[in-house]
Amino acid sequence: MSAKIYIVEDEPLIAETIKTVLLKEGYVVCGITDNAKEALYDIGECKPDLILLDITIEGAIDGVSLASKIQQKFKIPFIFLTSLSDPETISRVKETNPSGYIIKPFNEGGLRSNIELALHKHQQENVSDLTTYNTSFFIKNKGELVKIVKEDILYVEAFDNYSYIITSDAKYIISYTLKKVQEKLNDPRFIRIHRSYSININKIESLIDNYVVINGNNIPVGKSYKEQLMSQISLL
Repeated sequence: MSAKIYIVEDEPLIAETIKTVLLKEGYVVCGITDNAKEALYDIGECKPDLILLDITIEGAIDGVSLASKIQQKFKIPFIFLTSLSDPETISRVKETNPSGYIIKPFNEGGLRSNIELALHKHQQENVSDLTTYNTSFFIKNKGELVKIVKEDILYVEAFDNYSYIITSDAKYIISYTLKKVQEKLNDPRFIRIHRSYSININKIESLIDNYVVINGNNIPVGKSYKEQLMSQISLL
């Protein structure tokens, strides 16, 4: 499932431009507003994975103050997308600990890179310290509980509202979306490389064009996920 992004922008033309870029990159735009009050309500309803936030917005609460409220209430990462770069603004922004700061006019590549890095950073920060000890789990399979060792998983494939967990010698179907499986695994070894695939990065045998090869299977790499994948691979 693609990441959901919420846009707070007071210029309609820019907001639509951002939306067009995000949809082109495969993201889901779950809402757009030009003011803090509506943003706080919408964010609580749609629970985005990331927020793109202008600083100069409608109403008494500006984007920096809104960012502080988002941080306190939702713990959702946000990226400032603004034309402001004066010392006073930067000083205020630092206090909110944003996941990125993009100066307008922006380009598609810079926006995509900042979004992917912000999403990845947030995912890494959410990995529990207990993950090291949680090396396996059980799933229901044909009337019995089967133990799955995380390291044995090659990849997970989305199938409607279900997912397939693929190991070297078995294939299990579970009633979770790919996003939910990713959350349940809660392990930095497993990364999304496509809207339909999450892989165990330790199982990659090779990369060919826009595919990774795992256990002889060619698994596609989505354009919006490629930069994150490459950042996780050690190159000589």
